[in-house]
Amino acid sequence: MIKLFRKIRYNLMEQNKTSKYIKYAIGEIILVVIGILIALQLNNLNDERKIENIRQVYYKQLLQDLEKDKNYIEKTSKNFDSNMIKLKTYTDIFKQPNLPTTEILENISNLDWFCRDVQFPSNTITSLQNTGEIKLIPTHIRDKLTDLKITQDHTEFVSNANNNLSLEMTNYATRYFGSGSLLQRIVNQPQFSEYIFEENRQIELLLALESAQHLKELSENGSLESFEKILFDINEVTELINRELK
Repeated sequence: MIKLFRKIRYNLMEQNKTSKYIKYAIGEIILVVIGILIALQLNNLNDERKIENIRQVYYKQLLQDLEKDKNYIEKTSKNFDSNMIKLKTYTDIFKQPNLPTTEILENISNLDWFCRDVQFPSNTITSLQNTGEIKLIPTHIRDKLTDLKITQDHTEFVSNANNNLSLEMTNYATRYFGSGSLLQRIVNQPQFSEYIFEENRQIELLLALESAQHLKELSENGSLESFEKILFDINEVTELINRELK
């Protein structure tokens, strides 16, 4: 087409038909511009298609991570609920009158003393934020993901802080009986044994263990409350992403 315009332009120049030459020259320029615009549009379409393909991959990764988080919450909630049942069983013994301190200590020792820090297994949101690729996600989904990540990070931080306090108190309680093998080694040491099992020391030990369990209970109850909001947000974001899947 361009060659045809060029040939016509040359013929018009030879025939001194200036006005027609100008019209054809303008037509040739317009044709070139249209060609460039079409090429740019096709290039933009290809770029948009590539971006959409990347976005779809991220959607699938996000859905996988959200499912992992749901499973993690379900498993961790069961552990926390089990601990609450044990704690309820322990506190119920105080309904009995005049319990010996040794019996209370025996019951509290049966509680779960392992502090589980909340740590969500997902990492796609963090990766998207660190690389800046989060901008590829539509605003309405991106905002929900950001809010979800903030809640998860806060839950992890509070859980870790409370568990550290509980662990410190548990470690403090061990000072009343030393190492685990001490009780076996003092069998032939009556004076030392009498000091170790002194009533006041047992009460102090009990108070320290009670404090440790209380902090652990606060940590786990707080996490359970946060889990409810996180699950709600996960379900909401999952629904939004599923609408965007192709």
